[in-house]
Amino acid sequence: MPDASATLQDRTLNPSGNGLAYQVANASKWGEQKFFDAIEGAPREEIEATQERLLLDQLKWIATRSALVSEIWKKAGVDPLSITSLADYKARAPFMDKDDIRAFRDRTDDPFGGVLCVDCSELHNIGSSSGTTGDPTIFAERWDRGYEGPFTPREYWMLGLRPGDYVLEMSTVMRGVGHRITRAAGAIPLMLNHDPNEVEAAVDLIRKYRPTIFFHLSTPVIYGLERLEREKGIDMVDLFSSFRACVYGGEPVGPRMKETLDRWGVNLFQFSSLGDSGTTWECEAHDGFHAWEDVGLVEVLKPGTDEPVGDGEGGELVVTALHNKTDPLIRYRSGDFIRHTREKCACGRTHMRMTLLGRLGDEVIVNRTSILPRDVWTAVEQVEETSAGLFQIIRPQRELTELKLRVGYEGTPEDLADVARRVADEVEKRVSVRPEIEMTPNSELIKLGPPHKIPRVAKA
Repeated sequence: MPDASATLQDRTLNPSGNGLAYQVANASKWGEQKFFDAIEGAPREEIEATQERLLLDQLKWIATRSALVSEIWKKAGVDPLSITSLADYKARAPFMDKDDIRAFRDRTDDPFGGVLCVDCSELHNIGSSSGTTGDPTIFAERWDRGYEGPFTPREYWMLGLRPGDYVLEMSTVMRGVGHRITRAAGAIPLMLNHDPNEVEAAVDLIRKYRPTIFFHLSTPVIYGLERLEREKGIDMVDLFSSFRACVYGGEPVGPRMKETLDRWGVNLFQFSSLGDSGTTWECEAHDGFHAWEDVGLVEVLKPGTDEPVGDGEGGELVVTALHNKTDPLIRYRSGDFIRHTREKCACGRTHMRMTLLGRLGDEVIVNRTSILPRDVWTAVEQVEETSAGLFQIIRPQRELTELKLRVGYEGTPEDLADVARRVADEVEKRVSVRPEIEMTPNSELIKLGPPHKIPRVAKA
């Protein structure tokens, strides 16, 4: 087993270290390991010591390489090289957010928004954010540096992936190429586009190869699978019987969708973003999403302040990339509102866990009533014709006098006005505000995506 003091960065940068190549070469011993990396269960003091070492090294790296960081820190009157500790950093470091990146990009014509720290000739892949909260921002990867992408082999190991397994990858390519992790872990990727029109091909691959991991499910993919079950009578329980884990991400799982997945016997694990600096995944305890604290330094702060909130309380997710040297985000305000804990998980891992409560920018105030997409979700799912849960809140501004929803429907209902009335009734039951409903076919709403979700809040 790797030394707990060796970080993911240390081992992937050092071919002679106890890295993934060593693990795969000794695959017969993998079953003896509880964790992929020993640091996953390290005591808090060891995690924090590792964070401090990586943070000071990262600040030296970005001090003269990140144009946006240089601009922000100079304006704040702080020299990155003057930071001496984690505590010093949290007391003095200025913040950045996605608007800063977009503004720098628009002002300078730098497509990377000032965060790229290497020459473009070193890049192997350029992806982007989903753009559901505004214009997409660009991310870069160098494939000779191990795991600077959105996730690492730890997550797959945590879900039970082992060498020789097959992984069904209906993976979006806008944020990196996931099959690198599958292949590095000694497994075999079966690759399809993340598109509900590809689900029939996915069924064929599942029946032929019986993969053990499905990455990843989403509202559009589940919508496609439901249509296939309904129209072709596919036995979904048998279809999903080979999977140790099916990974779902992009947005929350609604109650009706969860009932459907339970009926199919899906062993569901969810994942979410770690402030655009990685991802957070559920383990077998299903008690929050694990964030690797040697990949990102995580703070949870009272929105709009630098005041930390207590363990178990909600606040804004702020992340500093520790592992990524290509385009690191430094003290980045994500806009995600989370609840967190650093208590040891039942699975034995000691890195922090979080639960996503929503996007700070998704709230709409209708006559002094606060409404978030999750408040509408369950209501929309209750109506048979709109049970796929595809909808948008129309939010030209934060405070409104009426709630307007764009809601997707399936099939060819004889009376759309009646469907809209029933949706409005369900929404009113839950939020005490009666909405105006615009009905739209599901197939049209899905086109508004990125592939794995649709924007739940739209200006018009």
